[in-house]
Amino acid sequence: MPKYTFTAEKLADTLTPGEITSASGTLSATSQQAAKQAVERSLRSRGYELTGNITITQK
Repeated sequence: MPKYTFTAEKLADTLTPGEITSASGTLSATSQQAAKQAVERSLRSRGYELTGNITITQK
């Protein structure tokens, strides 16, 4: 399974209103679209709302 790196910018913390942060990391996924969906799902489950862009790049 291919590996991807991601950078998510302008994440609004829904648990602490007014807090904006970013995140980056790596993951394995079947496609670039699947990687993006996994990152979005993971961020939402951790209490973040995406207000910026997610960049996905294959390693």
